[in-house]
Amino acid sequence: MTTELINTAKQYFYKKEYQKALEIFAETKSNYETGLCYLLLKNEKEALRYWIKNKRNCPASSWGICVLRLINQNTNIYTTFFQIRAFYEVYLNLFLENNYNEWAQNMINSCGILFRSNPEIYKFASRVLYSNGYFDLAIKFAKKSIQIFYSDPEAFLILSQCQYLIGDLGEALDSVNRVMNMNDSYYPAIIFQKVLKEEIEKKRKI
Repeated sequence: MTTELINTAKQYFYKKEYQKALEIFAETKSNYETGLCYLLLKNEKEALRYWIKNKRNCPASSWGICVLRLINQNTNIYTTFFQIRAFYEVYLNLFLENNYNEWAQNMINSCGILFRSNPEIYKFASRVLYSNGYFDLAIKFAKKSIQIFYSDPEAFLILSQCQYLIGDLGEALDSVNRVMNMNDSYYPAIIFQKVLKEEIEKKRKI
């Protein structure tokens, strides 16, 4: 019965019906999920109350408490490599999807702090910005990631895809070619390189 209720709550959550999801999560004593719903309903006080309940044995709840500080520009936090890897993109994406732009901006601005715990943070931010259509910003963060991890094919591919979407086909091809030079079996890059070459060839024939 509890599993069925939680699955129902998740469906409400995915449809952004956070109040309905919250009621079920609270009933099933799912403290982390209840706190997240409260946050997305912009009730930070209640989010904190639920996350504090199990922060010691729940990395997701302790991360949520960090997020509450970051969105309020409080950088006095402790977080781990794996928390950032697991949750940063989720929260940034949720804030952008719900048009909580100030919170999203503060999460982006926190990259310099979070870098100390996970140097991949700039790539994570770039990936979310790309998927939400902020291509210029995604390029900026992909380039910053590449400065740190100059042989990361995924960061170069994100860069290439964004350059393509803003119309810089030549730059996009250069970037994806660099991916192929690093790893010529990286399938997403193989497919994207083919698409780019076909697009460039079409433009030459016009």
